[in-house]
Amino acid sequence: ARRVDRSVRLSATAQVAVEPLAEDAVAYEKQDYAVVELGGSQVIVEVGGVYDTNRIDAEPGSTIKLNRVLLVKNQGSGDLQLGKPYVESATVEAEVVQHKKAKKVVVFKMQPKKHTRSKRGHRQHQTTIKVTKITA
Repeated sequence: ARRVDRSVRLSATAQVAVEPLAEDAVAYEKQDYAVVELGGSQVIVEVGGVYDTNRIDAEPGSTIKLNRVLLVKNQGSGDLQLGKPYVESATVEAEVVQHKKAKKVVVFKMQPKKHTRSKRGHRQHQTTIKVTKITA
């Protein structure tokens, strides 16, 4: 019978020894998050997260405030604030990183048996933002 040491796990693909986590260690630190209405859609945002949205009229490097906050979750106290429809005192501050275009979407229209075909491309304008602060 083969004896296996249970304190060290071996990865099947890389054959690298992975030490188990200590009892007081945390694998993933939970962060505060908010649900924000942004560009016609609802986005779950965290502090430090980078998100793409529809074009916003702001210069790269500037700070914007998002006040259409639907939900705020504070992980430290376990406090959850749900708006009706928006949380009154909550704001999310974000920094505009850059403006860019999304990947091209090809629109191909065809009428069978008529030999009518049209092919057009479209690239949506987007703004990349980085969330800096969530206040509730």
